[in-house]
Amino acid sequence: MTPVRIALIYLTIASLWILLSDRMLFSWVDDDSASFLFWQTAKGWLFVIASSIIIYLLAYRLSWSLSRQLTLKRRHLALVRRKAYTDYLTGLPNRRYGLRVMRRMLRQAERSGRGFCAMLLDIDDFKHINDNLGHREGDEVIGVIARRLKASLHPGEQIVRQGGDEFLLLCAGAEGRHRIASRAGELLESLTEPVHAQGLELTVTASAGIACYPEDGQDINEIMRSVDLALHQSKQYKNCFNFYQAAMASHMQHRFDLQQKLRTALAEEQLTVHFQPIFDPTLERFTGAEALVRWPTDSGFISPGEFVPVAEQSGQTRALGSMVLERAFRETVALTQELERSVTISVNVSPKQFVNGYILGDLQQALDATGIDPACVILEITEGVLLSNVLETRDVIEQLIKLGVAISMDDFGQGYSSLNYLRQHPFRYVKIDRSFIDGMDRSSKDRALVEASVAMARALNLRVVAEGVETESQKQALVALGVDYLQGFLLARPMPADEYRALLSREAVH
Repeated sequence: MTPVRIALIYLTIASLWILLSDRMLFSWVDDDSASFLFWQTAKGWLFVIASSIIIYLLAYRLSWSLSRQLTLKRRHLALVRRKAYTDYLTGLPNRRYGLRVMRRMLRQAERSGRGFCAMLLDIDDFKHINDNLGHREGDEVIGVIARRLKASLHPGEQIVRQGGDEFLLLCAGAEGRHRIASRAGELLESLTEPVHAQGLELTVTASAGIACYPEDGQDINEIMRSVDLALHQSKQYKNCFNFYQAAMASHMQHRFDLQQKLRTALAEEQLTVHFQPIFDPTLERFTGAEALVRWPTDSGFISPGEFVPVAEQSGQTRALGSMVLERAFRETVALTQELERSVTISVNVSPKQFVNGYILGDLQQALDATGIDPACVILEITEGVLLSNVLETRDVIEQLIKLGVAISMDDFGQGYSSLNYLRQHPFRYVKIDRSFIDGMDRSSKDRALVEASVAMARALNLRVVAEGVETESQKQALVALGVDYLQGFLLARPMPADEYRALLSREAVH
């Protein structure tokens, strides 16, 4: 009921009361002025008392209604605030609340002169849990980890779920890194206790990065950047923790700069392809080569071990791989026509090219663009490719075989499942890892492993390539074992395309 409506009703009732009560009073007192004044006064007081009661009741009702609305509003605001600062899955405070805590700690640290530390924990290989067990079980594991972290808190510590499988631990008033290092060890150890999910007993580990105020950052953004860099360092080894160091920032800046320069280099075709010839001891001549990408700069060559991982992390693997395929194929076609005999070309394939599914299209495009005979092409893949997705990888390899190219297992003997993969996939070549070749002169075990690898390959009707041949004794021993092809600095170093053509042309003349 609106205030205007209440006022109109009150005005109507008051007017009727005055008119009717006065008329009744005139007819009742019979022109007795004393009685009329008495009852008129009594009637006025009655009206005042009744009005006061009605106004009181209305005011009480209005006050009660407003109070109830304010209470509901406060509860609603508290609920909204709780939802805004609480992680729905774990019940822990979320990232937004963590930033509020960090701002408060920062103000306290500025006043007191005592620092604080931030520790970022990330569950190792959590994606495998989601992929193998499902996201519901993954959420269950996250919940278990959150409860363990919350139960292990010390006074002055706050744990928040940063997002995904990351948790942020804030430690107020931390003096000296020994204390936070001890806490990090305790927390990582507590997380290794088995977790039960879907009837399985899982062993979960985590990695952590640590940054402290004020030495590792003067504000929240700097501290979070430092703790992220420290975590990135730990993730390379897993189940460990690292404090932030200034060298990490310079290393990441270098990688970022390299990423930008690589993008420019690919666009401007600055990268080249070198060829390391492969020798056939039976024919006593070079029968092909392995294509190796090189990045020349004014200050020298940038190592592939430095820029290839950057390309994989920055999504430039496809452009790099396509460039190598097409240039290597074009040089091989030109050399084949010049020598009037077939020459093989081996090209390494990155796991990213398999996982993202574009190796088939890029290979087909390179085959069509250059007109190379697919029988001259050998794709070298490592166990890392095969570990990505067994079913999809098998399908991709079968389609590659249908295109007419050969598949070689690179770095054979380095992985723990190499033998199993040789049985599962249609490989034609096996390239023995250079670490075993290098140790043949010094270790009888390495020599025995090479002998076993050659014998196994013979039994499986596979051709054997030995890479890293650098001494005459290694060459003689490998030839005696019946290795099909040799590759290494003793025979020929990686060289530009024109030198490679010249080498094979001189060989053909002799």
